[in-house]
Amino acid sequence: MARGEGETKKSFSVRWSPRTLAHLQRHADGTKIAASVLAERYVEEGLRMAEHPLVYFREGVAGRRPALIGTRLDVPTVISTVRQNDNSVEQAADYLQLRLPLVEACVRYYVDYQDEIDAWIASDEKEAEAAEISWRKRQEIFA
Repeated sequence: MARGEGETKKSFSVRWSPRTLAHLQRHADGTKIAASVLAERYVEEGLRMAEHPLVYFREGVAGRRPALIGTRLDVPTVISTVRQNDNSVEQAADYLQLRLPLVEACVRYYVDYQDEIDAWIASDEKEAEAAEISWRKRQEIFA
């Protein structure tokens, strides 16, 4: 389940400085996302980054995801690598050529947001399967 899905929304009143509000509105206008949605996103992400200081959020082809600071790796990719290495954090760190604490940071994030990460991993796997099917069809046609 994606973040916020199935949750009952509650109202929360906040006062923003004119500068922050204008900045938020400019960003909302540029992204075509409602300012209230962006504000909620950034508060949630800020709280998560405070809890997990080695994780930040970035846009990618698969959408906005938590990623490992100092790398181009997102958390779902790191967790998939841990799984592919017999759930060994050490082996995954070695394979990814990362220091162990960085992989452990992803594991800690995963513990807190497992359903979200599992959904991204499942989506990635489905996309990879579709790409492979497409590639095989092209090989058959053009072989």
